[in-house]
Amino acid sequence: MFESLKQKYARFIIRRKFLRKEASAVSYNKILSDAIDFFFIMPEHDDDFYHSLDILKYYLIHKKVITLFLPAHKYNLIPEKDKYKFVSFLPDHVNRVYLPRKNMIASLSAREYDVVIDLNRTENIFFSAVANIVKSKVRASFGKGKSDEYYNLVIGGKNQESETAYRSFLSYLKMF
Repeated sequence: MFESLKQKYARFIIRRKFLRKEASAVSYNKILSDAIDFFFIMPEHDDDFYHSLDILKYYLIHKKVITLFLPAHKYNLIPEKDKYKFVSFLPDHVNRVYLPRKNMIASLSAREYDVVIDLNRTENIFFSAVANIVKSKVRASFGKGKSDEYYNLVIGGKNQESETAYRSFLSYLKMF
């Protein structure tokens, strides 16, 4: 019960402080293919992490500037580290209600990207908050829990196996 109250409080904080309502309409025609700066929030589960690397390779081949947000202990799992920018975090950067601490919020809110893509297939309030703290017009993710509130582009795939879900997600992103 206490955990669910903390999660509800965290969602309330995200809606109050970090969600931005776009005043103008966003045209999704070629919005991802024309974008240059991408901010990828890497998955927390190891199997998902491994299969999500194909999406990174696709955007790397298309000469996009990619910044990865990942836990510090997963830094060594990324191949070709010199081709990416990194923003890493430690477990102590997460507060008691699963939100980023103030110093991380200040650091992330100064960043601006064309597209933010959350590659987590399960709901995680911390990553949803990070996706909304960073300034961006487009936020994409898998369909999960309350994802409609936090992201512009949402695709199903939570119930599929990991490899199939990430291939479907990449096909979906290619349409834009």
